[in-house]
Order: sequence, then C-alpha cells, then structure tokens
Amino acid sequence: MKKFRLSICIMIGILCLTALVYAAVPRVINYQGRLTDKDDNPLAGNFLVTFRFYDAEKEGQPLWEESHILSVKNGMFNVLMGSVKPLEMDFNKDLWLGMEVATDGEMTPRIKLASSVYALNAKSIDMISSGQLLRNDIDSIMSGSLTLKKDLVLKGDATGPSKIVLGDIQGREYYLWVDTTGNLRLKQGKPVSETDGSVIIKEKQGPLSTRFIQSITLLLLLVAVFILALILYSSKKK
Repeated sequence: MKKFRLSICIMIGILCLTALVYAAVPRVINYQGRLTDKDDNPLAGNFLVTFRFYDAEKEGQPLWEESHILSVKNGMFNVLMGSVKPLEMDFNKDLWLGMEVATDGEMTPRIKLASSVYALNAKSIDMISSGQLLRNDIDSIMSGSLTLKKDLVLKGDATGPSKIVLGDIQGREYYLWVDTTGNLRLKQGKPVSETDGSVIIKEKQGPLSTRFIQSITLLLLLVAVFILALILYSSKKK
C-alpha cells in the first residue's frame, strides 16, 4: 500500500543560458516538490527517494536511476538530479520522471519533462537563441541575414558538387554550382545531374583562352600566306 504522494512538482533545468561560450554546462537538473502522505498532510524528516528517467509514459526500463536521502521540511524538498550519477542521456526526445520513496513503489503517473530541461541538449550558448544557430549534421533553417567576414567554403563529395540554392518570393528555386570540369552552372529547379544546367562561366582550358589561340592561329596563317606570296612573286621575277 502506498503511503506517500507528490504534489505541486516543479521541474527546472539549471542550465545557465547566460554562461560564457567556453564554460562547462552543468548536466544536473534542479527538482523541487512537495511530499505528502496519502491524506495530503505534508511530511517532515529524512527520506530515501529514488529518481528514474524513462522514454515511455508507462512501463519500460529506466534509462537512468539515482537515489538521494532528502531532508523534507513541511513537505518541501529540493534535489540536484545528476549530482550522484551523470545524466548521460539523449534529451532530444520525450522523457518521463518516475519517483519512489523508500520501498513504497514508484508513484504514478510519471512526470513528463518540461521544455526547460531540454536545454541540456545545448552545450554552449552565449546569449544566442537556438533558432539563430546552424548545424552541419542536419538540415537547418535560420531567419534573418547571415554576414560572413571570411570565405564561405562549400565542398562536394562523391555524390556530386555542393550547390547554392536561391529562392524567390514565388517559391521558385535556382541552383548554382560548379561541375567537375570547372564550369559554373545555373538551373531553375533541382538538377538531375551535375551537367543539367546552363553554363554561366565556362572554365578556360590551359593558360590561354580558346579565342586568343584562334586569333594567334589566324594571324600566323595570314603571315604564312603573305610569305608564300612573296616567294612566288620572287620566283616569277627570276
């Protein structure tokens, strides 16, 4: 028979958002609550309380477990979860907290973590909203202007060259990229191959341009014809 119950629970992630970017993030969660008996009378004294995290609202195996001896006054207690056993969990998903006082059995229902705890998922934020950050391991969306004081380097891989996508207010997309031969290409809509697009700038082959080589060839041909004409003219005079 359960003798205890928990009421007025408050979940607070104590990740400090104003911490310096190089400061270590404290992977602990400050949990405050009110412990009462089954008749809602506040308790006082020292109690052994076990905290567990689950990825399911009911049943399942705990992902993390930690026990504390808490000093309860007028039913109120405070605990730093993760101060005994590190909170090495993925906070990028729904999690539920289960609690058990002594061996009275785990209280129900489990408590779903509030969004503030998921701030543990951010390692270092220096007064910057997470919506202003870009990630290179997933597709990212950012609103506002992006100003770079150095080069923007895009490198392709075995699947093809990297592309710049430009969109207009009508929802049309224009892809800009450099193919393997060095030509700069542009195409409205997603290209199906690296050569599927109009050539904006054609890469010059060698140190001299094709037009320059053609001009030199024509000039040399004219000189050769002029020299041949002089030879023929001299031969006729003799």
